[in-house]
Amino acid sequence: MRAGIDSVDTAPGAGKTRPWTDDLKICPSTGVGEATNQAYREDGSRFEAYKSRDKKCLCIVDDTLLYAIYSGHNGVRVSDFALQKMAADLLLGQLNGRTTDEAVKDVIRQAFHSVEKGYFDSIDTDVATKTALQLQLSADGLSQYQISQEFGNVLEKLGKINVELSVGSSAVLALIYQSKLYIGNIGNCRALLCKTDEFETLTVTQLSVDHNLYNEEEVLRLYRLGIEAQNFENCPLYSTRCIGNYLGKTGYKDCDFLSVACSEPVIFQPEIVGSIPITGSCKFLVLMSSGLCRAIHDLYPGDTSKGNRILIQMIAEEFQTQSTLAGVAQSVVHRIVQLHHDAFMQQVAEEGGTPANRQKQMTFRNRDDITLLIRNFNYPLPNAFNNRKNSSRSQSSGTVASSPTSPSSTATGSDATPTNTHSYQHSYAGTDTELSGLGTNVSVSSSERHDHDHAAPEQQERKVKPYVDFSDYHRRVAEARKLNKLPPGIDFD
Repeated sequence: MRAGIDSVDTAPGAGKTRPWTDDLKICPSTGVGEATNQAYREDGSRFEAYKSRDKKCLCIVDDTLLYAIYSGHNGVRVSDFALQKMAADLLLGQLNGRTTDEAVKDVIRQAFHSVEKGYFDSIDTDVATKTALQLQLSADGLSQYQISQEFGNVLEKLGKINVELSVGSSAVLALIYQSKLYIGNIGNCRALLCKTDEFETLTVTQLSVDHNLYNEEEVLRLYRLGIEAQNFENCPLYSTRCIGNYLGKTGYKDCDFLSVACSEPVIFQPEIVGSIPITGSCKFLVLMSSGLCRAIHDLYPGDTSKGNRILIQMIAEEFQTQSTLAGVAQSVVHRIVQLHHDAFMQQVAEEGGTPANRQKQMTFRNRDDITLLIRNFNYPLPNAFNNRKNSSRSQSSGTVASSPTSPSSTATGSDATPTNTHSYQHSYAGTDTELSGLGTNVSVSSSERHDHDHAAPEQQERKVKPYVDFSDYHRRVAEARKLNKLPPGIDFD
């Protein structure tokens, strides 16, 4: 199968008619939700500012599964190229015979580097054109005014090609090989793994690293290069690491807000994590586009853990109400989209002064493309179609099948307990030692609320008794209390 790589055309633009990845088998245990970018007006109306730049992959080849999100900035060229090239470098036999974690991680690392090199090789013509245009503007003795008057068409062409050379992409991928999970990321996309601990509490661990100006280590790296902190305000630096973006790398001296750096400010250095054994405690995996990460940051600034926690709460709620994984993912995306627009309108209502002053004071005025990918391992989807079918068969044979309580989801913009039939409590758990301390776990525990306890006796008799048996739960709590192992911040009584 490896030989097939020679027939795969991954040059930028080559796959515009039909990407070869469309022919790969799609993972049925995955759901994807999407929303295109939106720019906001103060009257509440919104419009799509540009064509979607997000690309996704959820493919199966033999015993290898690849899930990925590529979020382009300034254009779709890099994310489109990365989608096809990365899949070609990971799914066409390169993993055959790789039996150790380091060997698998090395294949992933090489795939990232192959994509970066392949893209830069493909833009040689654009770089040469840029150089030729700059030479036309280097005539001696001409002032900036003279250049603008005599070489207007050259400046226009140079501006367009600079935009083309600034196109880049963030990426996050999850590779499942031999029942083990590997994560690779660069830029602003994010990967979360949800597991249950010994107390059956749902926890979430961020497996990726955010490469942006909210990451103190990245800001410190740029500071060492000579870029002062004040230059970061309103800085159009989408990510401090990425695939592509010639203008932020080799051509950074031609970029006004990066030209003071003593070396390339935007770098290519992906993070590779693994392996993580996929055990029964692994419930589902979440991949997030950079636009989703940004939207959550806009809603909950300065607290990544809180944003992750609330997103997982929404996903857990939608698992209880939806019948498909696609429905789960899309419903969560709809909730985030609405919350983000509502937060914008709240800014409009709260900020005083003239429209110009309000525009200056607003923390955000738009939203990027959003892609949410959920790969389910064994988290229950009670209302799945096959569950309904089995329930119908049981009833037709004279057996009464219990059905789970279905909460009515409500979009919440705070840590308050949602007003549905599931009550969620949040607490910080310790760092997951299995994942080498790469992220802080956030616990989400759920408990049923049975309002029938306060109903009249005759009404109680007519109600169906709860199908959930909490005896094992109380036994576990009692054992943990004796061992002084109860997680802090949760009321178990």
